Amino acid sequence: MRQGYSSRLAALDYTVCLHSEVFVTTQGGNFPHFLMGHRRYIYGGHAKTIKPDKRKLALLFDNPNIRWEVFKQQMKDMLHHSDQKGIELKKPGASLYTFPMPDCMCKQEEARSRNCSSGKCMMF
Repeated sequence: MRQGYSSRLAALDYTVCLHSEVFVTTQGGNFPHFLMGHRRYIYGGHAKTIKPDKRKLALLFDNPNIRWEVFKQQMKDMLHHSDQKGIELKKPGASLYTFPMPDCMCKQEEARSRNCSSGKCMMF
């Protein structure tokens, strides 16, 4: 890697992950938390994010004799488990960066629309 380009490459990485159809996170830290939160915000909470079981994934990658069909089935099982979780809702104390909007944003918007149409709208 050339000197002085790490910030540009990180920005490119972030942009590609942000606009990808699916984001697979395999690490902790600020990058995936900011990215998941940004994806939730711009896609209204409906961005596909897969968080595989890191221990199982490490075991799969560590096995040099694994066959493609076995690897593929294990990944499908992890994806199915991730799909079963559904849309994550913010838990008390969860990061604002990971969950940038309230759980009931649609209900708040409906209430705001009703109040504005009845002449009770206040702008801050």
